[in-house]
Amino acid sequence: MASASVLSVTQQLAAIDISKGQPTATSTRPVRAKQPTQSNVSKLLSKYAAPNPSKANLSTSSLRQPVTTTASDTQTHRTPTPGKGATQTGIDIGRYDGGFEIDNEKRGEKVYGEAAEDLALDSSVSRTRPTREWNLASFDIGRPLGKGKFGRVYMVRTKSEPKYILAVKCLYKSEIVQSKVEKQTRREIEIQQNLRHPNVLRLYGYFHDEKRIFLMLEFAGKGELYKQLSKHGCFSEKRSSRYIDQMADALSYLHSKHVIHRDIKPENLLLGINGELKIGDFGWSVHAPGNRRMTLCGTLDYLPPEMVEGREHSEKVDYWALGVLTYEFLIGNPPFEDRNSVNATYRRIARVDLKIPSHVSPEARDLISKLLKYDPEQRISLAEVARHPWIVKYRPKQSSSGGSGAQ
Repeated sequence: MASASVLSVTQQLAAIDISKGQPTATSTRPVRAKQPTQSNVSKLLSKYAAPNPSKANLSTSSLRQPVTTTASDTQTHRTPTPGKGATQTGIDIGRYDGGFEIDNEKRGEKVYGEAAEDLALDSSVSRTRPTREWNLASFDIGRPLGKGKFGRVYMVRTKSEPKYILAVKCLYKSEIVQSKVEKQTRREIEIQQNLRHPNVLRLYGYFHDEKRIFLMLEFAGKGELYKQLSKHGCFSEKRSSRYIDQMADALSYLHSKHVIHRDIKPENLLLGINGELKIGDFGWSVHAPGNRRMTLCGTLDYLPPEMVEGREHSEKVDYWALGVLTYEFLIGNPPFEDRNSVNATYRRIARVDLKIPSHVSPEARDLISKLLKYDPEQRISLAEVARHPWIVKYRPKQSSSGGSGAQ
């Protein structure tokens, strides 16, 4: 953790706060509320999910409030009480299974030296956007939302008013070190904390203890887009078009911030409570002011020719991925997939061996073909994607440039 002198200065700073009040050290077990109807759940989650800025005002956040931290904010860690469910907000966050504690007893170990410094991540001492101090006792913890390579994700509610709903993701420091991605992890977190876009999953804050890092993430009420795609096999042209519209807008924003995502795929996309798409995983992102990189990364089916062939690449790798994503939404599998071998897939990508089924509309076929160009400079720009007839055709009438939830 940071030194006492740094913390004492930080505690006097204005900070981003997810609540108007301060967390209390304890919380009584609430009476379990009657399960609300689905439509009411949507309304409540829209109200109590921590805000993401609208497109009309991307530069500010309704969470930015000047606060002064108190002794209650610097409490020592207390094990959350399992089973805290619905409160007066009417939203049942589910029953906590004790997973954080169960994992922590048998998983991970302390790290030392430079790695420990890299992974001592605390948003309350951030130089760019300091938050108030957070710890695990600041939340009522609910049901598990998922389990990743480095830890678990849980649905939580802030104990302090107005009891915002969030997702808390746990990462184990020693496992990050073993995978040699400590600097990448720090970079991912530093990139995401500075992003403000309705189609980019918001990172509100983060904190750590001896063995773990905790990320406070926007709660995506409708879960993983990949599960929807698996359930339906593929999406309609209308739904696909609206998702690609939102993706193009979000990628334009990322590129304006000199962030190349480099791992766009359905598994890294989430859906908000109103069905809006959220880019959720920044594990392969890079902040590249020069916009030229040489690293081979990402997912095989989404790799562009320049990365397959080991050439320099730019933000236009995301243009290619957008074309692959459009194809997969409409067809149900990526365009260059060859199950015979990895090398066969590489060859198909390098040749741009593209076969679009006849049932795909001419407009969608045109957009896919213009994004999946061997030469990055020939790929249609994101601004042109936003103006493409296939995108404009399905864009909600009240929306001038995407960002609407796809139904």
